[in-house]
Amino acid sequence: MSFNLIDYNVNILITIRQDLDAIASILYQTFEITPFKRDYDAAFGHIANVLSRYGIIENPRNLRFRFTLCMQEFFDSIPQDQWKIKDPAFIKQSEEFAITKFKDWIIEQIT
Repeated sequence: MSFNLIDYNVNILITIRQDLDAIASILYQTFEITPFKRDYDAAFGHIANVLSRYGIIENPRNLRFRFTLCMQEFFDSIPQDQWKIKDPAFIKQSEEFAITKFKDWIIEQIT
């Protein structure tokens, strides 16, 4: 049996993609819960467990802070007088933006 580097790299990329999808799923599920009932510590604890597979050892609170920075980036890109914080579609847009940025940050940490 010979070692095939291409197959190995493809499998790694598939695993990373699956883990990024799992992280996004954790966040989406968290956002489906009424805000004051959300357990961010548990959610980011699960994410920390996934990231530990890649040698990224982070405290869940640090990951939550990192995610908050990603969310802030969304709001910084829009003038404050255009924020629609009572509009569910606007909030959903901010969450999706933050999740995408958070995943980008994770990819930077892995590679």
